[in-house]
Amino acid sequence: MINVDPLVAGGVPPSHVVEQLQPYMKGYPLCLYCPGDVHRVKKPDIAKLVEEELPSFMGADVVRLVHGAREGAFLALFALYKHHVKERKDKAPFVILDGNTHYSMVLAVERSMLTPVLTEVEESQYRVVPEDFARKIEEIEDSHSKEPLAVIVNYPDGKYGNLPELKRIAKIAKEHNVYVIVDGAYSIGRMPFNMKSFDVDVAIASAHKSMACIGPLGVVGMEESVGRIVTKESEYREGKEVELLGCSARGLPTVCLFFVMPHLKKRVGEWEEKVKLANYFVERAERELGFELRGEKPHRHDLLNFDTSVLYEKFQKEGKDRFFLYRYLKKEGIIGVKPGITKTVKLSTYLLNKEEADFVIETFSKLLA
Repeated sequence: MINVDPLVAGGVPPSHVVEQLQPYMKGYPLCLYCPGDVHRVKKPDIAKLVEEELPSFMGADVVRLVHGAREGAFLALFALYKHHVKERKDKAPFVILDGNTHYSMVLAVERSMLTPVLTEVEESQYRVVPEDFARKIEEIEDSHSKEPLAVIVNYPDGKYGNLPELKRIAKIAKEHNVYVIVDGAYSIGRMPFNMKSFDVDVAIASAHKSMACIGPLGVVGMEESVGRIVTKESEYREGKEVELLGCSARGLPTVCLFFVMPHLKKRVGEWEEKVKLANYFVERAERELGFELRGEKPHRHDLLNFDTSVLYEKFQKEGKDRFFLYRYLKKEGIIGVKPGITKTVKLSTYLLNKEEADFVIETFSKLLA
């Protein structure tokens, strides 16, 4: 089957890694040789993964494993909330999020006892407006006499696959002494990404979305000062980190990430070709199928969101139900388009080669003929 699901495309482990996982699928791996936390385990060498490989891969000073991107956002936000809002009272309890933000980031903010504020998004290509971060920050400074705690930028967003101007937004935030958190669930592991080059404080990755890894597993990269706050140890249980409840993500997904790192380091170097294929697909879909890309052009990511009104109108005229598209594509060997959706279709070309991309276009073309 050809899989075009954006949620799955970047998270499929290579076959050789699946084979390496077999000995770890009996019982609960990693605990036998654990000296107190999974990131200190040396059989296999998870310590090297967390302390050397992932920090180098992400441009982070400190890395911890969690159970997903949203858990990573909560981990950082709640620790920063307690440190700055509750204890020091030197930050206002607000977080500015880009207007395309994923719902889970809003919930992470809410769960951290903070208030989310969303920025504007341009109507034409759904681009995030960097200047609105400054406006929202200044409004909070004026009303609360202190800056908000943080901004969260989805890079890219999970709806349109747009890459916002992260450096510009980070510069605005830093001018106001506001933490910068990046939700890189659809970038880290698919494309080159370095925290230091963007001057951000926290970067959150999703291993099962973009790091060729079984899930659930997330990665949190932090600059040193944030890392000290987040990894603060318990006053009552020596060596146990409070925010991680004494042990970070453990089990088979962690082992999978350990084995997949050489593959990840290689594949991020192929990113330009992935983007080229995505834009080739967009050009054919718009010209031959009458689809319209909802998002920035030229596109800079493999996640594609199309207005497919032509499909909806055809199905309406022919009296077909809204699940017809899903059933038809599956019969033709294509999976990953959400069942029941015909007005807009979100898909990814990440797992495809050119021949497979052509096949997907031709399959849609036959349906519309």
